[in-house]
Amino acid sequence: MAPNPLRHDVWWADQMAPVTLATHTTGWAALDAVLPGGGWPLGAVVECALDADTLPWRLLLPALQTAAQQGPLVLIGLPLEPNAHAWAAQGVAPERLLRLQPTGDADALWAAEQALRCPDVSLCWVHWLRPTAGLVRRLQLAASTAQRDGTRPGAWPAPLVLASHDRAHGLPASAAPLRLDIGAGDADGLTVHIRKRRGPPLAHPVRLQAPLPLRRLLPPSPQEDPTRHATECPVDRLPARLRLVHP
Repeated sequence: MAPNPLRHDVWWADQMAPVTLATHTTGWAALDAVLPGGGWPLGAVVECALDADTLPWRLLLPALQTAAQQGPLVLIGLPLEPNAHAWAAQGVAPERLLRLQPTGDADALWAAEQALRCPDVSLCWVHWLRPTAGLVRRLQLAASTAQRDGTRPGAWPAPLVLASHDRAHGLPASAAPLRLDIGAGDADGLTVHIRKRRGPPLAHPVRLQAPLPLRRLLPPSPQEDPTRHATECPVDRLPARLRLVHP
């Protein structure tokens, strides 16, 4: 008979940790199924390792849509400028976006700490140039103490906090409770490797089916269900065969 747990931050290695954080669905059933609490943790850092010059718009779009209904979205140091028209078409109003371009990671951390003190902010996304363990630890501390105005019906109790970086500058370990490695994706979807979660290691990556909008221009094959495609969304980075060639 297993002993009753005395602490919520200690768990059996082959089991999921007790859920102590509020969570919100990722919008992807396959990903929710392998995350503690069944979604993105609120009030904790979600660390994302990416290919250079990419951002995981397709993966994060469902969360961005919901966060935009909750309050401002603070984007700090993102290497790609958001396409306001594409975001608006997906229900993310441009006036909800606050984009900051700091000169370095120290300034990015300071901006994030200030944003997370604001009870109206629903999402804070920081992109590090060269993350350090100290930067991530301070961001996690700021995230864990952030509180939102819970008097409004359906309001998140804490913001969603994202920290992305080029995969080449990743850390061997960090204070973020959830660490993901996200591929750039292809015309049919994207692959997410879960490098760290509060639970047992995940042996295999999670494949998310998210066809690019351009796929809709092609007639479905006889073996394909034409209704299975996901909602159109901003593109992370077009595959080489779909890019425009400039002279």
